[in-house]
Amino acid sequence: MPYQYKREPLADDEVNKIANDCNTPKEKLIVWTLLDTGLRVSELSGLSKDNIQWQEKRFVIYGKGGPYGKKQREELFL
Repeated sequence: MPYQYKREPLADDEVNKIANDCNTPKEKLIVWTLLDTGLRVSELSGLSKDNIQWQEKRFVIYGKGGPYGKKQREELFL
């Protein structure tokens, strides 16, 4: 079986360094959203206002195949 690299979570100091290097509040929002939710960059960039459920305080993500793909993956984040 081929070796697969397992990614380890970032240490607290690494997370803080990334967040402190952000220049604008928008950059911090993007970084913290990626770190807190585990979203892929492509999933975050593909978000639209239709994915956000404001009343439930969550958003729906379709990844790895999209909403009509064979390997549909739907995630709900609170």
